[in-house]
Amino acid sequence: MIFASDLDQTLIYSARSKGEMEIEEMVPVELYEGRHISYMTKPAIEKLKQLTGTARFVPVTTRIPAQFNRIFGIRETFGPEYVIVSNGGTILVNGQVDQDWQTFVRDAVKQHCAEHAEISSLFAKIASSHWVKSSDLCDDLFYSIVVERDHLPHESLEELRQQLAPLGWSYSLQGRKIYLVPEKVSKGAAIQYVKEKLASTFVYAAGDSLLDESLLLAADYAISPSHGELGRFYESHPHIQFTEARGALASEELLDAILKHARIA
Repeated sequence: MIFASDLDQTLIYSARSKGEMEIEEMVPVELYEGRHISYMTKPAIEKLKQLTGTARFVPVTTRIPAQFNRIFGIRETFGPEYVIVSNGGTILVNGQVDQDWQTFVRDAVKQHCAEHAEISSLFAKIASSHWVKSSDLCDDLFYSIVVERDHLPHESLEELRQQLAPLGWSYSLQGRKIYLVPEKVSKGAAIQYVKEKLASTFVYAAGDSLLDESLLLAADYAISPSHGELGRFYESHPHIQFTEARGALASEELLDAILKHARIA
């Protein structure tokens, strides 16, 4: 049995995204440039410990490996054997890159998706310093773009989304970031690979964004925090259930739901 979960705004939260929780009541889990920037609630940590007593915990994140490694509260406390990073583009096994998956994904991207230079050119046509703060090509696979959300040119971005689809790329807006991702880079495909490696028969999954949708659809039981991109996109979903709680309290609710279901199952 596997518990595959997104991290940011699903299990871990920044001071900005935590919701009604007081930061003093939370446990720091990520250190960056000498300061703590991500937290978990104490009950969520205890519930995750309880769940990992019966399920293999597989963190699944759009972060690249170096960004994941900053999350000491996950890496050191839970010591996951498998970690899916770079939105499914890279899998770490005991901290080392799985070369078979690395080769498979990059070959698939080359064969079926437009080159990232073409995507960068399309985005450059609508980009402006008025709303774009930075743009990074992550793991040589996808773009992460920090934006001023209040100044986004929504019509132009919708046109971009339509242009990307036939090129084999997708668009996702999460908080202050836009992600442009090749469709052959997916969390769902990566968890299927890990599921086979672990010879697991059942997957629980949690995630908040449209980039998590493939992960949730690949799972046998899927749950999403209601505050996320998925919760805003779907009023309801035949496969994904949504929490009542928002912010960091949603992590406790989704872990409770999985623990309850696992005991029933």
